[in-house]
Formats: sequence, structure tokens, C-alpha cells
Amino acid sequence: MRLALTGLVLLAGLSSAACSASEAVTEPPVDEPTPFEPAPPSPPPPAPEARKPLAPPPPDVSDETFAEVVYVLMRDRKFDLWFCTGTLVAKDRVVTAAHCLDPQMFVAYEVVAPLAPSRPSVSASDPRLFGGDFELVENPDIGFLTLDTPIALPTYAQLTDVVARVESGEALTAAAVVRTKEEPEAPLALSQHLLLTSTVHLGYAYGFGTPYFSKGGDSGAGLFLVEDGKPTHKLIGVARQPEPDRDLDHFTRIGAPFLDWYHAADDL
Repeated sequence: MRLALTGLVLLAGLSSAACSASEAVTEPPVDEPTPFEPAPPSPPPPAPEARKPLAPPPPDVSDETFAEVVYVLMRDRKFDLWFCTGTLVAKDRVVTAAHCLDPQMFVAYEVVAPLAPSRPSVSASDPRLFGGDFELVENPDIGFLTLDTPIALPTYAQLTDVVARVESGEALTAAAVVRTKEEPEAPLALSQHLLLTSTVHLGYAYGFGTPYFSKGGDSGAGLFLVEDGKPTHKLIGVARQPEPDRDLDHFTRIGAPFLDWYHAADDL
């Protein structure tokens, strides 16, 4: 099944954009950049170096702080700016949705860690996409970027495979750290705990689902396993697209095929 790509949001007034939700159709869409109509015209934004953070970083990082959650900002061939969300799994690697890395569309990437000390912002390159055409629901929608300058954190997300547990019917819950509104650098917040289900029966061979909760702009956002009532740093999925008609948010699962491909990339 091929999907019509809808959802990455272009902020025309700010020359920027975002991966976000779109209307569900009978065959649900994969998120991708789509135009965003800004409110009334406003003065030109300050230069990037003068831009103030919308969410001040905490003074330090603890186990309660998901500092590995990052904004992924992408420039297209017209140098317009689009946005997604991602997760640092190492000092120089961000996992996000494949459609946020589309080399046919994007030519430059910036990664901002708003919850990390000093709020680092670095360029990234070498997008790698796993598993073929992400427009097909039977394929995964996941990949990674390599940071040009490492971001040092005491804790990075841990790629974790819970596929067998979910497919066996075990009741697992998860949480995501997502934007509070559809803006490139909107403040981040932790979602409620969400029941995790398989979406294989819907044709998503690499899919997990949760109850619908997203607000837009969070393609690529990480889904973290909840254990003993508390979200962990175990990354188990990556946001793909919402499907409100089914009350679902779709995620690409972190499973054995992806892990094998990811670790093989280390040897290249």
C-alpha cells in the first residue's frame, strides 16, 4: 500500500517548517512536509545566532531530564526550513523518521538539544534511511543522522527491542517527549503513559501504535518504555504519523532488523 505523503509543515512567514499531523484517510498517510499558514504577518525573525530559546534549559541533567530529545531542523533545496523531532542515541548520532531525512528533499540539517546544558546547536550530515520506500506502510520509516560536532550528555537513549513482548500480548506502556505546539522550537513536554500495541494487522509490518495524542511537528519523536510507572531512557519506537480516525499515533518499532542494520552502519 502506497501512502500520499502529508504532514511536514513549512513555516512560510519564518522560512521554516515541520513534520506534523494531517487528515486521516482510508489508507492513512505518512507524515511529511506540508505548508503551514502562519497567523498575521510579523516582523522578520532575528538572525539564528540572536534567537532566544523558547524553553530555558535546566541547570543540569538528571535521570528525570530527557536531554537526548532534540529538534531536527532541515533545509530544502529552496533553503526553506522544516522541522521534526529526534533522539540522541550516542554523542554524534540522532535517530528520527526516514521521511525527515529524505535526500530528494533536504540538503542540510541542524540538531538542537533544548533540554541539555548550554542548549547546543550543531550541524548534521550523512542521512541514512532504513528499509526502503517509507511511503509504503509495510516498510519502516526510520533512519539516523551523524552530528558534525558531538553533543556530550551523561545519558543517551538506549535502542531497545520489545517487539516479542508486544506481539505476545504483554501490556506495555510508553511515553514520548513532544512539542507543546506546532512550532520549530516549541517547549517540549512528556506525554501521558500510553498503551503500546502492534499495528501489524493494519499492514504496518514494522509498526507500533498508541492512543492518538500528538499535536503536530513531532515526526521522528522517540517513544520511551515505561517501567515501574516511570519513563525510562529505553527508546522503543520512532513517530511515523497520526491517524485520528482510528485514534492512533503510528510509530516505527526498534526491532532486530533495524538494530542489525544500525550496528552494521558502525562498520562502514
